Amino acid sequence: MYEAGIILAMIVFGLTYVFVKGISDRTQVLLLLVLGILILAVSLFVIGGFEGMPYGVLSLGVFTLAILYFFLKKYVIGKKILFIGVPLIIAFQIFYVFINQVDYQVVDKERLNDDETGNYIEKIKNDPSIAGYKKFTGGEGEGFVLLISMGGERQGNTIEVLEVKEDSEKTIIRIRTSYNKNPEPNPYIAIALTRVKSKVVILDTDGTNYGDGLYEYSQK
Repeated sequence: MYEAGIILAMIVFGLTYVFVKGISDRTQVLLLLVLGILILAVSLFVIGGFEGMPYGVLSLGVFTLAILYFFLKKYVIGKKILFIGVPLIIAFQIFYVFINQVDYQVVDKERLNDDETGNYIEKIKNDPSIAGYKKFTGGEGEGFVLLISMGGERQGNTIEVLEVKEDSEKTIIRIRTSYNKNPEPNPYIAIALTRVKSKVVILDTDGTNYGDGLYEYSQK
């Protein structure tokens, strides 16, 4: 969203430059600052909470371009860096994120009927204290199946996977949990992935960063 904010600010800048003849650099900066303030106000007071955070990040991107333009507008080379170099950097970042996305699919629980996963599901149902993930090979035509259980404290909740990505060291899974009277004593979800790093981090949209708190459970 930060990069999207910079791109949005560039679009607004370009439109005003084309359609508002003779607009001054100072007015351009003020316009971008006002746009950033409006987006930030919407994120805080209209949407609010965690759901509004992406729009707050979007406003930071707008503010960044406004500040950069304020300091670089006096220099020809500065403007070239701003409107050529910055888009190239953003394009590189988008490409980097794209190649680090991991193909995944939420597995239908009715298909988790092989002995290994079936036995593990029975175990987490009978022991709600098990909160973590366990990795299985194969399933759904993919390389791995990651089964995530949230523990008895999350009874009544369901789990939704929003995003799976990775960096050089870990697989990062963004989830959203919501209460809807799920009857499972230990809520769980299974994800088929093409690959999994040795370390897995699971982030909830309610702000919980499980980090190592959600760990690979090993049967003793």
